[in-house]
Order: sequence, then C-alpha cells, then structure tokens
Amino acid sequence: MKTKPIPIIIALAAASISCVISIMQHVEFSVFVSRLLVVVVIFLVMGTIIKMILDYSFRTIEPTVAMDEQIDAMIPDEEGTEGASDEDVATAEENSSDSEEG
Repeated sequence: MKTKPIPIIIALAAASISCVISIMQHVEFSVFVSRLLVVVVIFLVMGTIIKMILDYSFRTIEPTVAMDEQIDAMIPDEEGTEGASDEDVATAEENSSDSEEG
C-alpha cells in the first residue's frame, strides 16, 4: 500500500477544518495564521506517526521468502539439463544405427 500521501492528507483536512472554524468565529488574521500553523504542524506529525505504523504493519504482513527458495530461483536446476543431454545422446546413437541398417 502506498502510504506516502497520508501525512499530507491528514494535515490538509485538519487545516481546512481549522480555517472554517476560524472564519466562523471571525478571528483576527494573526490568530487565524497562528492557529493554522499550529494545527498543520501537529497533524503533520500525527500523520507521519500513522504512516510509520502502517508501513511497519504492512511490512510484517507480507510473506517472507525462505533463503533456500531465493537461492533456487537464482541458480538453474542442474538435474533438468543433464537428463536432456542423455536423451540427446541416445537419440544420436539410434539415428546412427538406423542409417547403418538402410
């Protein structure tokens, strides 16, 4: 899950609510700006903490791949290639015996 925009969304939502409340209360501009700044900083920190918690929980939920499976994925299967070469040799021997008969 992409959690990068979570702190910004939380801070913007809180800032918009703070703006509406300040406008309804008819506060002065300096009080308006100070409230807005405090709300944005507080909710940005809260959003960052929530993002960190979500990142940690999603990381622990993801299944981990065993080291043997990772190594097997990187190294090709050697048994499969040897079996194919034995069949090729048998086929070549059969072809040579067929040509001698004809």
